[in-house]
Amino acid sequence: MTRDNSDHDPLSGAVPWGVEIGDVSALVGGDLPADEDLADLVGGRHPEARDLFDAREHIPRIRPILVALAARSAGAEAVDRDVQHVAELLHLALAVHDLALGREGGRRRRVARRLIKRSVGWLGGNHLTLRALELARYGQSPEILGELLDTLREFSDGQALCRELQEGLVPTEQDWLEHADSYTGALFSFCCRAGGWMAGSDPATLSALGRYGRHVGRLWHVAEDVAAIRHGDGPSHLLTRALNARPVLPVIRAEDPEIGDHWADLVIDPTPEGSEEITRRVWASGGLQRCRARMVRESWAARRALSVLEPTPYRRAMERLTVTLTKS
Repeated sequence: MTRDNSDHDPLSGAVPWGVEIGDVSALVGGDLPADEDLADLVGGRHPEARDLFDAREHIPRIRPILVALAARSAGAEAVDRDVQHVAELLHLALAVHDLALGREGGRRRRVARRLIKRSVGWLGGNHLTLRALELARYGQSPEILGELLDTLREFSDGQALCRELQEGLVPTEQDWLEHADSYTGALFSFCCRAGGWMAGSDPATLSALGRYGRHVGRLWHVAEDVAAIRHGDGPSHLLTRALNARPVLPVIRAEDPEIGDHWADLVIDPTPEGSEEITRRVWASGGLQRCRARMVRESWAARRALSVLEPTPYRRAMERLTVTLTKS
């Protein structure tokens, strides 16, 4: 199963273009919660909430899939769907807060409204976070609440970094790594460790699952940007990233001495013309190709972390996921 994210809704969590996870999703299909259940959690029967989830019903949601794969690979007899809902609520809350970073003042506010349209109007990041905490508090594995709090703390660190980068600083690869770890890395690590807690895993297994999630989160972080620039609307994608000052690895790795300054200008003054120029420079300077080494590195590290698990179909599916992400 592949997905084209050229019409990517920033809250949908769509699979990056070219990433095939149909077989992975099918393997744990019986463990996955229904989209309408999540829609009820975040928006009740609000028509805009229903519209969002109905429109994306055929797109696999990677967070619940990771929870189920980790739980089953560690030997869990059942998968707690409330925890899967917690993971998806965290993703949505992070997306809402991330988009809200671009809604302050002048042109930034106008561009953000035009790009994100209704997305922030009906979802409040704090409301989603509180709902996730409520579910975790009364879940079957009380340790997951502690995992959730640690993840929220990492999210906060990522938000702080974006606030600093909004001042027009040129991001480095270390900035990218810190951001990836405090966003998708932290979220995917939570998903995998939560699955381990469902299986009553020992500390070594929990640590291994967490490392796997961290590396896959970094890999996903890159794949989203590479796929969107290569196969989607690159200028619109980069404009959205600039609005919340998210470091973009293809921009950072581009061999163009002026692209960093162009990016800093775009963050301060987001314009379609500026994002089109950066997209052109990324293509011309090989920024996309130079991301591959990092993707291969993270894929290898993720698969290595799984070596402590028994070679079940679930572990093999987790390994395949890293390979298909690297090929995106």
